[in-house]
Amino acid sequence: MKKRQEKLVGPVVSLPTFVDDNHNLQLDRQAKHIRWLIDHGIGVNGNGVLLAAGGYGEGYFMDDGELFAIVDVLVEEARGEVPTMIGIFDLNARTAARRAKYAGDAGIDFIELGFPHYSSPSEEDVYLYTKYVNDNADVGLMNYNNFWVTPAPGYEIQRTLFERFIDLENVVGFKWSSASAAHYVGMLKLFSDEFAFIDNGMMNSQGARHGMAGFVDFFGNVAPSLSLKKWEMFRDGKYDELDELLDKLHFDTDNRLSNEAPAFASVADGVFGHARWETLGLHAGPNFPAQAPAPQALYDHTRKVFTESGLMDLVEWDQSIFD
Repeated sequence: MKKRQEKLVGPVVSLPTFVDDNHNLQLDRQAKHIRWLIDHGIGVNGNGVLLAAGGYGEGYFMDDGELFAIVDVLVEEARGEVPTMIGIFDLNARTAARRAKYAGDAGIDFIELGFPHYSSPSEEDVYLYTKYVNDNADVGLMNYNNFWVTPAPGYEIQRTLFERFIDLENVVGFKWSSASAAHYVGMLKLFSDEFAFIDNGMMNSQGARHGMAGFVDFFGNVAPSLSLKKWEMFRDGKYDELDELLDKLHFDTDNRLSNEAPAFASVADGVFGHARWETLGLHAGPNFPAQAPAPQALYDHTRKVFTESGLMDLVEWDQSIFD
C-alpha cells in the first residue's frame, strides 16, 4: 500500500469558500468553520478528510494567491490532527504542479486533481499530466474521473491507465463515478487493493460493497453527525441500513419531486453548492464571477426536497458561530 493511502478514507467533506460581497476571502470564517467540523469529529481518528477549493468550493475560479491562502488556513486549523485536501483544476500541467507543490510543502495531504478537459484527452495526455504533477510535487493525488466535462464521447479512466498509475508513487486514490455501472464496479473489483476509491455522488451502497474507501460528502458541512452516521454504516458493512438512509435522503424525494425541478445549468457546481448551503442555513457569500446565478425556483425546490427528506431536521450548523 502506498504510504498515504490509508489516510484517504471516510467522508471527504467538500468545504465552501467564504467570501464577502466583493469576493474577498473571509479567512476568519473559513478557519472557524474548519475548526467546528473538526470539533464535531470530521477527519478525526480515520473519520474522513477535509477538502477545500473543490468543485463546491469553487477552486476552478481561484488565482494562486487565493488558493494558497486557503491552503494556509486549512493547514493551520487542521494542526496535523486530520487529513486535508485541496482541489486543483488546470489545463496547464505546470500550473497544477506549482500549486500542488505549494500545498504539499505547506502540509496538505492530498490533491483532488481534475484532468485537463479543453478537448477530449487521450490516455497518454492524462497519464503525462498526472505524471508531471506526481514528479514535481510531494503530495498524495486523488485523480478525478470527471468524464462528463469532456466533449462527447467523454473520457473515462480505463484499465490500461489504472495499471500505469500503479507505478506513480503519489497517485493514491480516485474520486470515482462512471457513466457505466459495469465500469464503475469493474474497476473497483480490479484495483481497490491498489488505490483508495472515493465514491462521488453516493446514491446507494453498491460502491461500499465492492471496495470503496469512502465517499465525497456535502452535508457534513452543516450536519457532521449525519456524515459520520453514513460512514459508520459504510465502514462496518451495514449496507442495508445505509441504503435505507440514502434512499430517504436522496433517491425517494429527489425522484418523486423531479418533475418540479427547474431547468438550470451552470459552468461549475459551486452555484448548486451555494444554493444547498444557503437553504441549510450556511451563508458563504456570493459565487465567484462570472457564473449565472441560480433562479429562485431552484432555491424553492431545494428547500422542498430537503424538508420532505428530513434533512432540514438534521442540521447542526448555527451561523451565529461567526458572531
